[in-house]
Amino acid sequence: MGKAMKDAPQGVLSRAAQLEMHLFMRLAREWDLRFETMYLTGALSKWYSSVGNEGFTVPAATAIEAGDALLTLHRDSGAILRYYLDPDALFPGLLEAPGFPLRKPTTADSHDLLYRLSCQMLGKADGFSGGVERSYHYGHLDEPNGLLHVGMISHLGAMIPVAAGAALGLKQRGTDRVAINFIGDGATSTGDFHEALNMAAVLKLPFILIIENNHYAFSTPTSQQFSCSHLVDRAVGYGIPGVRVNGNDPEESYVALSEAVARARRGDGPTLIEAVVGRLRGHSQGDDSFKQVPPALVEQYQREEPIVTYEATLLERGVCNQTYLDETQARIKSLLIETIDRAQAAPDPDPNHVRPIFADGDAPHA
Repeated sequence: MGKAMKDAPQGVLSRAAQLEMHLFMRLAREWDLRFETMYLTGALSKWYSSVGNEGFTVPAATAIEAGDALLTLHRDSGAILRYYLDPDALFPGLLEAPGFPLRKPTTADSHDLLYRLSCQMLGKADGFSGGVERSYHYGHLDEPNGLLHVGMISHLGAMIPVAAGAALGLKQRGTDRVAINFIGDGATSTGDFHEALNMAAVLKLPFILIIENNHYAFSTPTSQQFSCSHLVDRAVGYGIPGVRVNGNDPEESYVALSEAVARARRGDGPTLIEAVVGRLRGHSQGDDSFKQVPPALVEQYQREEPIVTYEATLLERGVCNQTYLDETQARIKSLLIETIDRAQAAPDPDPNHVRPIFADGDAPHA
């Protein structure tokens, strides 16, 4: 296996931390590419790609811990995979030694979680929602293993009050746990954005809101969405910090997110983070929204995208060599093919099954 030089330049993170970060970024990318291929070959009817968002979604879920709440949308597979999975369980021996310099994994079964997530994407009975719906419209609450994952609402701005509510619940429990939520640039134009962020600021909730600014809300450019210089400029109106980061740089993103999480744990309230990235896919695969991005911008975004740039950085620093990168990609592809093929063969949901609408537990008496 190709490994790094011991005296390699470290960058912001330690060498071991850089390799851990890269592993999850590459896993997220290959996850999306696998499902994109299935869509193109007719094995999947629709796909919402996260390609290009790995540089801040993976760091976001790296900055939080077991017991923190993660609230995601349809472009946040990197955060979900990082939040759920133990790299040593999935890829034994790939990282030089166990120890997790960035984030200790949860105690859940990583192979089972990856299989169930694959089933969820395919609408299978073994998915988290039992095949009632497909894609990222689900939640997975497993508090004994530290997983508090709340899935997306299609009216995307509507996720922000839910996330602020999760932060309020964590605060009311008397814990130091935080809630982290992703929204798109278009969602900042909704009333939910104002109402939830205002509430979070006033109550000093342990809440981090990340704006995924890829310059287009479906097909509407940001020039037609707001008149301030940057979306994060709005933070000052709520009396909270606002941080703008290069969303293609996982180390810059991780530092900003870690500081925001630490602030929330201290009881100092929410932070608004604007992660700036390029648009590399349409709103969904097969729609016409990507045609709105000028070709020159597409070329620029492709040059700056996080996987290409971070792998080049790791090689330049001497953190690893090309043999290691190739092996990592090959092992990830092999695992995903095996897991997703298994999910494709899984049973479809029972059409006669009625999904419960109440939480487990004894009903309160009148």
